[in-house]
Amino acid sequence: MFKLNLKIAWRNLWKNKVYAAINIGGLALGLTAFVLMLLYINHEESFDSWSPDLKNVYQIREKHDFFTPDNKEHWQDAVDSRMAALVKENIPQAIAVTRVDQEWDWNSGYSVKVEHADPVMIQKVKDADSSFFSVFDHQFIQGNTETALKSPKSIVLKESIALKLFGTTKVLGKTLKLVIWRNDPGQQLTVTGVVKEPQTPQTVGFNAIVRTGEKDKDPDNITAKHYCQVYAKMYGDLDSVSLNKTLQQVYVKAKKASFAKQKINYNDYYKDGKKPGLRALQLSEVHANPAIQLSWKDKLKPIVGISIFLLLVSVINFVNLATAQSVNRAKEVGVKKVLGSNKHQLLTQFLLESALQSVVALFLCVVLVEVVLPAFNQHFNVTLSFWHNPRLLLMIFELVMLFFIVTLLAGFYPSWVLSNYNPVSVLKGNYANGLKGTAIRNVLVVFQFVISVTFIIAIGVMYQQTKYVSNKDLGFDKGNLINIRTNYEEKFAERLRKIPGVKYIATTTQVMGNAFNIPEEITYKDNNIALNTVTVSMDALQALGVKIMQGRIFAKEYKQDTVNAVVINESAAKLIDKNPVGKLYDVKSNKEKYTFQIVGVIKDYHNEGFDKAVLPTIYKVTHLGGMSTTNNVLVRFDSENSAQIIRKIEAEWKVAYPNYPMSYVTMNDSLNKVLEENNRFMNMIVLFSTISVSLSLLGLFALSTFVAKRRTKEVAVRKVLGAANYEIIHLLNRSFLILVIIANVISWPIAYILIKKWLDAFAYRIDMPVLPFIVATVVSITIAILTVSIQAKRAATMDPVTALKYE
Repeated sequence: MFKLNLKIAWRNLWKNKVYAAINIGGLALGLTAFVLMLLYINHEESFDSWSPDLKNVYQIREKHDFFTPDNKEHWQDAVDSRMAALVKENIPQAIAVTRVDQEWDWNSGYSVKVEHADPVMIQKVKDADSSFFSVFDHQFIQGNTETALKSPKSIVLKESIALKLFGTTKVLGKTLKLVIWRNDPGQQLTVTGVVKEPQTPQTVGFNAIVRTGEKDKDPDNITAKHYCQVYAKMYGDLDSVSLNKTLQQVYVKAKKASFAKQKINYNDYYKDGKKPGLRALQLSEVHANPAIQLSWKDKLKPIVGISIFLLLVSVINFVNLATAQSVNRAKEVGVKKVLGSNKHQLLTQFLLESALQSVVALFLCVVLVEVVLPAFNQHFNVTLSFWHNPRLLLMIFELVMLFFIVTLLAGFYPSWVLSNYNPVSVLKGNYANGLKGTAIRNVLVVFQFVISVTFIIAIGVMYQQTKYVSNKDLGFDKGNLINIRTNYEEKFAERLRKIPGVKYIATTTQVMGNAFNIPEEITYKDNNIALNTVTVSMDALQALGVKIMQGRIFAKEYKQDTVNAVVINESAAKLIDKNPVGKLYDVKSNKEKYTFQIVGVIKDYHNEGFDKAVLPTIYKVTHLGGMSTTNNVLVRFDSENSAQIIRKIEAEWKVAYPNYPMSYVTMNDSLNKVLEENNRFMNMIVLFSTISVSLSLLGLFALSTFVAKRRTKEVAVRKVLGAANYEIIHLLNRSFLILVIIANVISWPIAYILIKKWLDAFAYRIDMPVLPFIVATVVSITIAILTVSIQAKRAATMDPVTALKYE
């Protein structure tokens, strides 16, 4: 029986080749988008699953406002290094605790030099203490866990880096020179181990682990802090709630003792909502809960939603076409029922037909996934593979489940409709008059177009927002400006100033791509105001090309500027005074009181993404009240021939710092990086919208074909009675046009709510535009009319004599 049903299914598919191709192609496209999302989700969920011991590893997080984009307290993974000793001494279950460098976005890597070779920049070289491999149980190819970091000045390499540097993994005892920054004389390190790359991604990723000895101790000065990441390996299964309660109590006690030594009042420090905090987060949860940033789950929610909708559009096409074809299959069902077939047998037959199409679509989907995966990897900056996936068995299981779900979703309703036909009515020819199948098809067409119209509206609004952000006044001139990722040094700056075409050499802690915000509380007219402080050199604001709103900016002819003069931005001026130039304010720092004079106001300039508002900021050259290191050297050119000037700068750099390659970024590239995620999301919306609209139109085309065929005799009778071609076309168009208009009416509020939520994530955004809603309606109606009219015209121009012979 199965063989017979399979043969009938194959013959029916072959008989309706065009509609089967539309069905299978649509399902394959929907499945491809969904499978790509499954691959990505599996990749993200596989973080830190490469060793069973990792379930007992915890990341320690501290609540503070150090290096936050808004100068407010957040739970951060950069913690005071003293927390390692605090955990080890107060948590009996802690087997091992390690301190390791945090990974900074602006760090371009360390220079590594092997004998008789040029230095190369290696990213993710992390300094750690001797306990690192006691916490993270990596598989050693050379060396072992116990001895790898036993001695200072040792380095453990990943397998790929050992091959890159030495051409072999047999490198125990070999030496290399590590240069951490440009003026660093370098350290000779001995290779004490080589580890394999884990099969799944890791939160604490590295290319090399170094033990310089710096992480073995905490700062001697109680006021000094060294921020790093701290991880602890615990014994057995722990109750996280109980563990964090103990950590919080220990932390508060330690804070009070530290403040007492520094003569700081604990209650005065923790006021206005500030609270001390220390907690442990299981390693398996760290990647899904990044400090400060949005988690991958939050970022992926819209795309997962889009993928599901795309799959639904494919399934809707399938259901619509299958139920539309049910008219042609009705007599077959009637005859089979008269000959003794029961409902269960018929249901099985039609589900088998659906399953056959789903299988073909699934195989086509796997082929499409392999074709588009390289582009997908590049777009999302990941390295996914279908066949070489460490979770391949899970992926196959998910695909099998997806196959069953799609087969049931797409095949059950049409099968149920077909198997329920009354054989008496069918054989009398009354089967085409019922409204049961028509109603559900209409609902599905409406739903399909609601999705498509919503996508079209989203494209319009996102395009306008992206255009607005791209053309927004940044408050500074990003052209002919580069940022060399290094600390400012006057001697080297003077050498660069002599290069023809170089206009300014300067430094600042606040520039797009690498901003370092420092909170400061000022007192102005007895009011305390919380502001952001930025350290700049004398020429920094000129180099940035900021716009002066009041007063002046720093200049060498004013000696006061290096003593107690400051410049503020517009946001700070709104909090201080409408006319702040010449006004004085006070700051307390280390029990000293300093007075500053405001000499100018500049326009707010952007140094973060457009989802964040520009902070009220004070800019100062003076060292009073503390300064910050910048790791930015701004170079402004007065010529468009920047490539030649950069080559000369690189030549000067190589002479000054031969062991440390120069790394720089243009301000245009920094802006593009800020816009990258939104542009990526925009491209994804455009791609999926195009596919969704195409599928909807293919389905509409096929559906209109069946409707035209079903009404062939009606059209012929109308023509014989004198109906014109345009009247026939209007007749066939009307029912579909009403459905598309209903879909537009429903989609408007849905699109408004979803897109408003997306726009609200931007601090700087457009008002909700009306044009994309109008355009989406006009486009959807126009395309639907054109699509249906092709079939309607064919039906209208058919010879009525031939049509009346139609059976």
